[in-house]
Amino acid sequence: MIPFLLVWLLSVTAPGPRPAGLAPDLAPPVHITANGRPIDVERSGHAAPFVGDIDGDGKPDLLVGQFSGGRLRVYRNLGSAREPKFGEFEWFKASDAPGTIEPG
Repeated sequence: MIPFLLVWLLSVTAPGPRPAGLAPDLAPPVHITANGRPIDVERSGHAAPFVGDIDGDGKPDLLVGQFSGGRLRVYRNLGSAREPKFGEFEWFKASDAPGTIEPG
């Protein structure tokens, strides 16, 4: 999923300067923001990003699974498919309760 995320992000963002020492087959990194601020899951451990159309509107949304607590942040795409713009996150819910998975 990470390669898909990187390819998608590079297709919708302008590349920045190439960092020294970056392998020639890798694209330069890009910053992803939500409400104009860098996305930060504010937890120790790993984050697991995924890009997919979670709400069926034809625009890719950003989902970020958190190792800590097994919760999933949903950043809905308020922009377009070519020029995504993410707002504040909301927690993924199963029925009326936050959806979680067993961490680890």
